[in-house]
Amino acid sequence: MIRANLCAGLLFLPALAVAEPSYHRVTGVAANDVLNIRAAPSANSADIGDLAHDARGIEVLEFDQSGNWAQIGLAEGNGWVSMRYLASDDIPMLGDTTVPLGLVCGGTEPFWALDLNGNHMRYSHSEDGDTDFAMDGIVTAEGQLGSPALLTLTAEDTSVIEATISGTSCSDGMSDRSYGWTITMQLISPSQRRFLAGCCHLPRN
Repeated sequence: MIRANLCAGLLFLPALAVAEPSYHRVTGVAANDVLNIRAAPSANSADIGDLAHDARGIEVLEFDQSGNWAQIGLAEGNGWVSMRYLASDDIPMLGDTTVPLGLVCGGTEPFWALDLNGNHMRYSHSEDGDTDFAMDGIVTAEGQLGSPALLTLTAEDTSVIEATISGTSCSDGMSDRSYGWTITMQLISPSQRRFLAGCCHLPRN
């Protein structure tokens, strides 16, 4: 009985957080099959979703104690994927930082978003509407390797966004989902000034 209880407990060992999210692609899965996403780091756990056989840009938030399972974010929560079917994936970064190109950031109450996709970034706000910004500069904090990173964005109407993105765990406060990036940003426009905070993730390909 003691041995059985010990084995059961090993299926749910504490997870090991990573400093920043790591990025992976699915490998070793047949073209007519999918990779299951589990509710817990165990092959016996409930199947709560799937990844395509060729999915890329999979953002891993942390690993279980064994290192055999990786936690990823889902629409309203988190799931676990076997590392047996994941390989490291090279993804483009913003400048010399470790902040991924295509990162989507946002917050709630008020709802807002910042899409960091290429040289033209889109800021959306429930009250301000949509505004396109261009990258004016990006720099990593002194003494740091890839983040926190400070982004400076400018718009045609002379509005400026200064955003700091850090590879730290984040919660949106509305769901059970975890995020691997945190953002604080300041919007300075001709008519107003906003200070916003939220979470970021890289949408899967």
